[in-house]
Amino acid sequence: MSDQIPLIPEAALMKVCERLLEKTGVPAEQATIVAKVIVEADLRGIGSHGVLRLPAYIRRVLAGTMTADTEPIVLRERGATMLLDAQSGFGQVAAVYAMEQAIGKAMEQGTGFVAVRNAGHFGIAAYYAMMAIPHKMIGMVSANSSPCMAAWGGTTPLLGTNPICVAIPTGLDVDIVLDMASSVVARGKIRLAVKQGKKIPEGWALNSQGVETRDPNEAMKGTLLPIGGPKGYGLALIADVLSGVLTGSNYGQHIPTTLDFDRKVSAGFIVQALDISAFTDIDDFYDDVQSLIADIRNSPRAPGVERIYLPGEIEWLTYKERQEKGIPVPDSLLRELKNIGRELDLELELPIS
Repeated sequence: MSDQIPLIPEAALMKVCERLLEKTGVPAEQATIVAKVIVEADLRGIGSHGVLRLPAYIRRVLAGTMTADTEPIVLRERGATMLLDAQSGFGQVAAVYAMEQAIGKAMEQGTGFVAVRNAGHFGIAAYYAMMAIPHKMIGMVSANSSPCMAAWGGTTPLLGTNPICVAIPTGLDVDIVLDMASSVVARGKIRLAVKQGKKIPEGWALNSQGVETRDPNEAMKGTLLPIGGPKGYGLALIADVLSGVLTGSNYGQHIPTTLDFDRKVSAGFIVQALDISAFTDIDDFYDDVQSLIADIRNSPRAPGVERIYLPGEIEWLTYKERQEKGIPVPDSLLRELKNIGRELDLELELPIS
């Protein structure tokens, strides 16, 4: 068996995702949305939120704990704000719809803020925040997730990795895209390490006894460490209040994991679009943000540092490379996808060694 990870072209991976989702009962248009978000994650090098997640999504739908056809409904609306209920549907479909609504409101009001309750895992937050960029807007996204991180000083998981993302247009080839978990690392990266049979770095997680571990299996039973210690814990708590408590969705330890197929999905998230022209002339904004970027790039570098990157720039470079060369997908994951396809009476052509 070859140790080399197969490279799958973007279009081919999209097709595999779409076929599996449609066979599961997801409408074609929605299957395309979910597939785009999944593949975008892998293109940007965020394998923890890419195709790795697809089997769990499919299992959830088949178990009846996530709805194949996602139909967000409006519960409240006032001026620049809106509250949606995803009705246990795909987070990707609900989030795209929510950001479209936020952008529309921002065109009229200067800003749009849309909250969503009762949604499934929505993948990478950057996808939705970046939807604002072509409209010369700043996009902001935050979400809660199943508990995998203890409160600072504790040992019992009570909070999710609860991401925070801001996407800022720069007028350059690369934009500023800060997409970060409030934990040191997203839990999906622990799952990926389990899948690949690899150790995790020091400082990522504690085992169930509160002792630091490099064993991803032990980390899955324990708790992730917050980024910046108590500061990351604080960010996770605020994200949970905004995404869960404010939206009327589940929060904290009440959110089922993506591998819990017995309880309905019930995560929450918020998206916001901010029209730059409501505050300043867009050309002036670009001039100033590019000046700031130039100062950062040209600043003295620490020993051994060849280049200073913007938030999201490494992902952008990875995206360009993988669009050209293909997306690495572990052989074990390809086998899992092929087996799911057979269960659904769908034969998939995948390069499995």
